[in-house]
Amino acid sequence: MMPEDRNEEKEEFNLDSNLFNLYPDPAHFVQFLKEADRGDVSSDLFVRLLEKYRDQRLHLSSDPMQ
Repeated sequence: MMPEDRNEEKEEFNLDSNLFNLYPDPAHFVQFLKEADRGDVSSDLFVRLLEKYRDQRLHLSSDPMQ
């Protein structure tokens, strides 16, 4: 998609690129959760993210990139 997201040798798209400049970077965040090796923390965080997503969907006027 973007020239800096391409691997110059293979001309393939980098799946780990942060196209939307999300913070924290999703690839780094997932790697952090894997390295923490704490299923209880990861599952609690996932449930909280789902709850925030649900709340945000209820307020359609909210910023989708928040």
